[in-house]
Amino acid sequence: MTASFTWGLVIQSGVVLAGALVLALLGHETQAMGWFVGALIALANSALLVWRWHQGRRVMTSDPGRHMRFFYRSMIERYVGLVVLLGGALWLQLNALTLLAGFITGQIGWLVAALVWRNKA
Repeated sequence: MTASFTWGLVIQSGVVLAGALVLALLGHETQAMGWFVGALIALANSALLVWRWHQGRRVMTSDPGRHMRFFYRSMIERYVGLVVLLGGALWLQLNALTLLAGFITGQIGWLVAALVWRNKA
């Protein structure tokens, strides 16, 4: 399953780069930058989730309190990371709609990756 998550991040990164490249080649450089930053936010969010999953696998106990602490910690980390990255992107005065489009596309890349590795696991 570890390789599956790694491939998920690789597929998601490929979707991010392909979308930004298409926009840049069409001559929409400012939209491509906003889209790329939004997609990177989605990629960072997924990477935090995978990192937390790896940490959870290191300690093998069935303590429900520990699992809930990991769940809450992961949720807070990803939320704070999202707010910080989004705030930085808006501070750079990137278009909010292109940021949102990039974020959604990055998340769709993660879903596509999940469908690909679901059949392999």
